[in-house]
Amino acid sequence: MWRLEKFDKTTHLLVGDYLLHNMSADIVEKILGATDAEHELPIGIRQHDVPLSKASEFAAFMDEIFILDENCEYEVGYSSD
Repeated sequence: MWRLEKFDKTTHLLVGDYLLHNMSADIVEKILGATDAEHELPIGIRQHDVPLSKASEFAAFMDEIFILDENCEYEVGYSSD
């Protein structure tokens, strides 16, 4: 499953974990403007930093309310959990 993770900028601790439904590598590429050709590893098997300006675009794939927190950093990635 794809997840958006939220980390506190000061402590770097995980403070939020959002399951992304119906997400795919193609959608991640489109939102982030990244491609497999730009990196050594494919989109689906690595974590990606998500700029604050793009984080809210992942909310459409969540079953819960998402509130952007400017005191946090976001990453998206695929987990086999």
